[in-house]
Amino acid sequence: MVSDEQLVSDEEHEALMDGAASVAVDYVGPILGHRGSASGEAPEVRYYDFRRPDRFTREQLRILTDLHDDLAVRMSEAIGGYIRAAIGLSLSELVQASYEDFVDVTTEGYFVYSVSLDPFPRTSIIAISADVAFAAIDRMQGGAGKKLKDSRPATDMERELLQKYLIPLVLESVKGAWGEVEAITPRVVASDTSSAYLRIALPADACLTAEFAMKLGNAEGAIRVCYPFALVEPALAIIAANNTPPSAMVVRGPADDANVRRGLGNIQVPVVIELGGAHVSIGDVLGLQVGDVVPLGSRVDGDISVLVSGSRKYTGRPGLRGKRLAVRVTGFAASDDDDEAPPTA
Repeated sequence: MVSDEQLVSDEEHEALMDGAASVAVDYVGPILGHRGSASGEAPEVRYYDFRRPDRFTREQLRILTDLHDDLAVRMSEAIGGYIRAAIGLSLSELVQASYEDFVDVTTEGYFVYSVSLDPFPRTSIIAISADVAFAAIDRMQGGAGKKLKDSRPATDMERELLQKYLIPLVLESVKGAWGEVEAITPRVVASDTSSAYLRIALPADACLTAEFAMKLGNAEGAIRVCYPFALVEPALAIIAANNTPPSAMVVRGPADDANVRRGLGNIQVPVVIELGGAHVSIGDVLGLQVGDVVPLGSRVDGDISVLVSGSRKYTGRPGLRGKRLAVRVTGFAASDDDDEAPPTA
């Protein structure tokens, strides 16, 4: 039962607060929860910021950093192999911060997905910056993978392409990296263009945020992953129980090698047949007339060079296949072929 009688007056309350302040400065006795040192020195007291709570130890952050380094390698291989382009993707930072800090960074210019990681509780957020997302979509459609000149909203088709083809690659990489800790099933439960509309935690809640720097062609951006502490806490318990931190090295199996070979097999490279070369002075070039002949250094019955992406890789013999010009590969080029100067005329 609550009484209407005021138990403590305003003056008494101020006196109590003044007394507490003086004790905080002058008190040198034992502090609850701390054991005094043998020398009798007062225990060290560290200020605690409730808006930026520290929930992860240094060792836990080290283990989680190794796990996300592995995740960066997996995403780089999966995305680069699918769009058939070399991409740069690496973990730039792994920090613990409030959820409000993550929302401030990913409010605009991102494709944001709320992802469940069963059996872990709560959901995480994966945010992909628009610049690299549009470049990946351009590359998937046969383009060079360039960023947009002018910022614009994504069309329905572009959002569908991103969620149907690119996001599954990211989720599969997350599944593989976390699989060393616990078998999880990532699944997109919601999507938006701003994390402000996908609330997975309270603004002041502690979160673990991983930022991956990504470069594709002339487009640069980031992939950011945000885990609430309530999601990561069970994983930390599993890691501590197993006492086996996940390795940062990717362990490849036969299926992974087959996927890499299949992805590389679809990449087209220029192949040039070099019939020969000659050194000609500028004066001779200026004096060339119709009908003049410049002898090449190659013999008619000798091998010629086959260049792949500008590098001499094979030797061959020119000929015909049906009505088309062709070359028969006869061997591998010597390692010092690139350093040899073409013969003089």
